[in-house]
Amino acid sequence: MARHLMACTALATAVAAGALVAPAAFAAPVHGAAASSKTPRKAAAPAPGDVDGDGFGDLAAGSPEGTIKGYAKAGYVSLVYGTDQGVRVTRHKGITQDTAGIPGVPEAGDRFGSSVAMGDVDGDGYTDLVIGSGGEAIGTVAGAGAVTVVFGAKGGLGSDAIAFHNPKPSSREAFGDNLTVGDFDHDGRDDIAVATDTKVNVVRGASNLRDVAKPAMTAYAPPGGGAGMGPISSGDINGDGYTDLVTQANFDDGADEGTLGVLPGSAQGLKTQPIGRVGLPFNGYSVVTGDITGDGRDDVVVDTNYSDGPDEFLLRMFPGTAAGLGAGVPYGGAVEPGTTGVLADTDGDGHADLVTTVIDEPDSDGIQNAGALTVVPGATTGLDAARARKLTLDSPGVMGVMEGNDQFGWSVTAGDFDTDGRADLAVGAPGKYLATGAISVIPGSKTGPTGTGSILFTPESLGHPTAKARFGSAVSARTAR
Repeated sequence: MARHLMACTALATAVAAGALVAPAAFAAPVHGAAASSKTPRKAAAPAPGDVDGDGFGDLAAGSPEGTIKGYAKAGYVSLVYGTDQGVRVTRHKGITQDTAGIPGVPEAGDRFGSSVAMGDVDGDGYTDLVIGSGGEAIGTVAGAGAVTVVFGAKGGLGSDAIAFHNPKPSSREAFGDNLTVGDFDHDGRDDIAVATDTKVNVVRGASNLRDVAKPAMTAYAPPGGGAGMGPISSGDINGDGYTDLVTQANFDDGADEGTLGVLPGSAQGLKTQPIGRVGLPFNGYSVVTGDITGDGRDDVVVDTNYSDGPDEFLLRMFPGTAAGLGAGVPYGGAVEPGTTGVLADTDGDGHADLVTTVIDEPDSDGIQNAGALTVVPGATTGLDAARARKLTLDSPGVMGVMEGNDQFGWSVTAGDFDTDGRADLAVGAPGKYLATGAISVIPGSKTGPTGTGSILFTPESLGHPTAKARFGSAVSARTAR
């Protein structure tokens, strides 16, 4: 696997081969709040999602369809560093498979950045990036997929990175598209879980992980088995201090049903005996974890992608209990709020709020796929559907304009970028500006997400490729649990 160096800055005018270079002009690179004149403060300790250790959480974004060195859909990842004013585009870095230290080379269809996650996998106090490239060929196996880990360091991302793939790669498996990060053995180092069609492969975090050419993987069968896997997630469901793995096994019997399961963490890593196993009337579509009720245990919210028939299921919350997954509670609102996106405390009241997405929401002219979010506040009793509210790019104060085919809400993550104790939202709209893509950052407040202080930025503002890049197809940040 060949290596080349390329730093990425918006000011670069003469660059070596392999640089991320945007066209000279493109519509609306940045909208929103200008930086204030106050002196940036330095927090006492690294924050969740803090790649450079300056005390402010950072934001990672994947553009899997970006063109690199002429290779269509080779893909890239952008890291935007946080500041005391939140996420601002003044400091950032681009990563491709042509960046120094990154394993591999850019090739058409690699889709580097098809997924992104954050976690401190070597326990050095700096958050690392975990990047999926679902189209990566392994030898002659097309579309097998791979995962790259780029290690954080003082001052920003360094040049240290490793990559791994399924020891038994399969064609079109897209290994790395479906992954999560969590400290399953509570050793202070995050572990990486990657789902395939029938198994979840776990690479345990280690202080020397950056020096391991081929990290060892342990395969786990999800509760219910099945002939496919839905999205996976992680959280401390039983409140014992160990992160647990939440899985979805699809089509595990002749009725085309699925299973939502929880494999518990322990000092030895994940256990195979589940602490939760719930049959789903259809295969799960999306799952998120977070402490909605404020009892110190993460709850699970899942929705399915069917809304008809006698077994209508849609969105339900499964509370975390000392014994594991509790009984499901149907969403109590009159209108289903959409596909689960993220659980995070956006108003600082100690309860995680549910953010859902409706990608096909029309704009004011009736053009489909503009996109919208719904924020459902958390409470001691669960999700408070009565206080749910919708957010779009036309909401008061939110920077940007709601337009058909924006796909606002295609991806969504949360991080406390300005360290005010409230989670801010980063929302991908990869269809915006003719599929160049954009990301909207919407700050949290005492009343939840607010348009005040929001920004909307495109890859042009970072000096990264624009045409059909679908910037924001994947986004990742972290909040304190």
